[in-house]
Amino acid sequence: MLKASKPLKKDTNWIKRSSFIFLILLYIAIPLQGEAKVKIPKMQCHAYAVMDAGSGEILFGQDENKVIYPASTAKLMTAIVCVENGDVNSKIKTKSEIVNGTTYGTYSLGLASGVKFTFKDLLHMSLLSSAADATDTLAVGVFGSKKACAEAMTAKAQELGLINTSFDNPVGSDIGAGFDKTYSTAAEMAEVCRYAMSIPLIRSAVAKAHYDVASGQDLSINTTNWFLRGMASYSKNKYRIIGSKSGTTNAAGHVFIATAVDDEGHEVICAYFGNVSKESTFSSIRKLLDYTFKKYEKGELNLTKSNYDVRYSADLGSTYREYASLDCYPTGDSGLYHPEMAVTRKELAKMLRGIDNLNGNAVVKTFVEGNKKGKVTVARLSELICDIYPAHLKTEEIDEILADTTNTQSLSDEQKESYAIFLKNGLACDDFCKNAKQLITRKQALLIADRLSDYQVRYMAAHPVSNMTTIDNQEGSTYTTLPVSNLMTTFNKKWTEHLNTQIAVQPAAEQ
Repeated sequence: MLKASKPLKKDTNWIKRSSFIFLILLYIAIPLQGEAKVKIPKMQCHAYAVMDAGSGEILFGQDENKVIYPASTAKLMTAIVCVENGDVNSKIKTKSEIVNGTTYGTYSLGLASGVKFTFKDLLHMSLLSSAADATDTLAVGVFGSKKACAEAMTAKAQELGLINTSFDNPVGSDIGAGFDKTYSTAAEMAEVCRYAMSIPLIRSAVAKAHYDVASGQDLSINTTNWFLRGMASYSKNKYRIIGSKSGTTNAAGHVFIATAVDDEGHEVICAYFGNVSKESTFSSIRKLLDYTFKKYEKGELNLTKSNYDVRYSADLGSTYREYASLDCYPTGDSGLYHPEMAVTRKELAKMLRGIDNLNGNAVVKTFVEGNKKGKVTVARLSELICDIYPAHLKTEEIDEILADTTNTQSLSDEQKESYAIFLKNGLACDDFCKNAKQLITRKQALLIADRLSDYQVRYMAAHPVSNMTTIDNQEGSTYTTLPVSNLMTTFNKKWTEHLNTQIAVQPAAEQ
């Protein structure tokens, strides 16, 4: 406990000020979530970045924000825009001026002109064998020209907030071939890879070591990913390499962006640019991945579950990213969040403990121990929240709020009150929450936990004294204390943001 520095007299505002000071002190004492505690390994390369794919946080890197040339890792962005703008079930006919007009020095499979390939076959040829003729054919088939595809690639980079990334061709040719507007950084290409690996078609394609083309021509291709082909070793007992993309140009050197996953579903991306040989490139990446997972095992850095199906979703992505670094989301070995799956008590508690900082809360602990795998209804969640943050409503108001809800007949008076409080305070994330027996999904649980963070801020502001006690010291002066157990149950991310705002506008102390 901390004691206030001044006696409590008739100045009732001093209680609020002491609470504020205490919160600031505790805020300073709490370490930042996701803060890396590792040394940065020095590598002989242009740049590299190691990213926690679940949260999008760069764990560590070397010159990760320096402008570099992405080489054929740019094809990850080509794949993104083609999948998002094209018909993945279509067939695309090759053109002589395209398959015979690829940038000098790029690798091609020798695709014949006037032949129809499926979209998926062209995508696999582009990502696995890094074939420029397949990549350009796919780009022109979707956008009408290579220039239009490159413009879409740059626009997508801007949409993702990548301010140092630009493309002027679909295959990753750079300044060495006269293309001076294709460039990026290691950190931003890691983000491109993170986005690409959230698209199932791309994710499954880059995970393959070999692929047989089923249309157009009889072709069997191998991946350029030496890890998957067994041409480069790595610690398979610690993690699995699940794909991504290589590249080589004179300006870029040998580059590779690797994606690795451990048995717990943590996904790590290593974007590595500029070693003198493929052997040294893959060896260096292995060392960095070994280092990363070793530091995680020692508790020296945080990793987040993958959840690749929601980290960029239109209706959940922004909320997911808000709390991703807290590592409070359920996921399976597949890396999927499964947002429509009914949440269990254990999973819900993990979210509440992370997002709303309810670690050590006795009410939450009892809730979980009652039935860890049990599903949770809206009414039961309302009870839990009301037990943590007690509040009351008049009978008339309860009846009015519950007038347009369903399945409340079997609820006790106390349950009806907590359900009404839940609805009144805007904790319902959709109309389905107006059914008292509705099972909460993982998606709803995340959105409700986010709303609960706002509610906690309002609740603390409305109950500044209820969490305090006053004691008399031996000299007879009265001091105010704020129990740490109560404080910690309200110290969520949004509450700290609220504190930062208060600190910014706090008037100068009286002299």
